[in-house]
Amino acid sequence: METPRDENGQQLILSEEVYNGVAEILDETLANTRAEAVVFCESNGYPILQKGDFRGLDLPGISSLAANNFSATSKMASMVGESGSFKYLFHEGEHNNIYLSNVGFNFILMVIFRADVALGIIRVYTKKAIEQLTELLRCAKKEEDKTKEFLDLEFKSLLSEEINRSLKS
Repeated sequence: METPRDENGQQLILSEEVYNGVAEILDETLANTRAEAVVFCESNGYPILQKGDFRGLDLPGISSLAANNFSATSKMASMVGESGSFKYLFHEGEHNNIYLSNVGFNFILMVIFRADVALGIIRVYTKKAIEQLTELLRCAKKEEDKTKEFLDLEFKSLLSEEINRSLKS
């Protein structure tokens, strides 16, 4: 179970169910795109879940660089009048390419694929994955908020009872 942060900087707990949902979406994206690897990471570069072939690849390093890349282009976006950061970044190499996407709640989806794979396929299936991930995370956040609200009420009730008992003594 991972504890990334939401858009307000608060921790978002990924339950086993949500974690498995993310894994399913990454598996589907990997299969549909013929990508070499797919990484779901926090906006700070911490990899949460990865699928595919990572032999010879420094996963923490490339995830961190992807996060820094988004940070730099966010500043560039504001310099050209954009209100937020750019949604997608594409790096084209001679043999391999990297497609980076912003996912709600401050996450990044990174798709690493061979140069012979059509960018259009990557874009279509990555967009679908982002929509699914965003919905999954939105639902997880909503459930977590309900749980917190319930626990807060329960705690207040128990605390009130305990205070009343102490004052009666």
